[in-house]
Amino acid sequence: MPNQNEPPQISVGLRLATMLLDHVCMTAVAFVFFIPGFISTVSAAFNPSHENPFPDVMQGVYGYIAMFGFALYFCKDIFAGRSIAKRILKLQVVNNSSGKAASPIRCFLRNITCVIWPIEGLIALSNTSRRLGDRIAGTKLVKFDPTIEQPGFNFFGFLLAICLSYGMVLALMQVLPDLHANRPIYSKTSYNPSESAALQKLLADSLGQDVVPDIRVYDTVRNADLKYISVILRLKENYLDDDHSFAILKAHMLGLIYTGFPQQTFIGELQCVYRAPGQIETRSSNIGAYPSPPKRN
Repeated sequence: MPNQNEPPQISVGLRLATMLLDHVCMTAVAFVFFIPGFISTVSAAFNPSHENPFPDVMQGVYGYIAMFGFALYFCKDIFAGRSIAKRILKLQVVNNSSGKAASPIRCFLRNITCVIWPIEGLIALSNTSRRLGDRIAGTKLVKFDPTIEQPGFNFFGFLLAICLSYGMVLALMQVLPDLHANRPIYSKTSYNPSESAALQKLLADSLGQDVVPDIRVYDTVRNADLKYISVILRLKENYLDDDHSFAILKAHMLGLIYTGFPQQTFIGELQCVYRAPGQIETRSSNIGAYPSPPKRN
């Protein structure tokens, strides 16, 4: 005979719906914190700069903002054990022994194991009330009972859980491989004004009035005995729509650069931008001693 004090069992279908809806809701919340970085990246892409030739949503302060959004994923249940999805589906995370709403810290600990979601998913299907994270945090998932008194807002626990989650995410980012480690990093102090001016004049005199070059030459590149040349071409005529026209322009420009800087002596970035009323187009590519892209058969 079932124990009348035991909460109703959660069905497999409801458990799957909770996990999926939780993921969708928290991904949407986290995405909001990526928006500033996306805006910055798009802005940088249409406003070429020597300082930041590689726009990246995770660069600088925008990366820290984005990581805060990701950290909230692990804190989804800290409001009385009820995430957005759990409120919609009328569920609650509670302390396994007392049956009261789980504290913010327990909810944070419970969700750390979301990073191994395939394992968590399998365990949750075999026991719809307690997955691995529940066993670690001493919690379980039950159907929400509105007749039970709910705890007040625990500001300290709420703040501590968010700080722990954010610290964990930042620490994790430090140990993960750096996706940009192979990017050429030039020394700003190695800027060579005389060579920059000479190369800029050569291109300006040779490319015609439809192309306005902006050149910077740096003498030092990290981990390589090479120079770094950053080229920005501001176009008065649109050579970017047509691949053939762009290829001719690029080949002519590279031929001029190679007269003073042989290809194997430098690496760099070419950025082209064309602006017209209501229109802006950009193209960028590596130049110099970078490996050539594989040819198509």
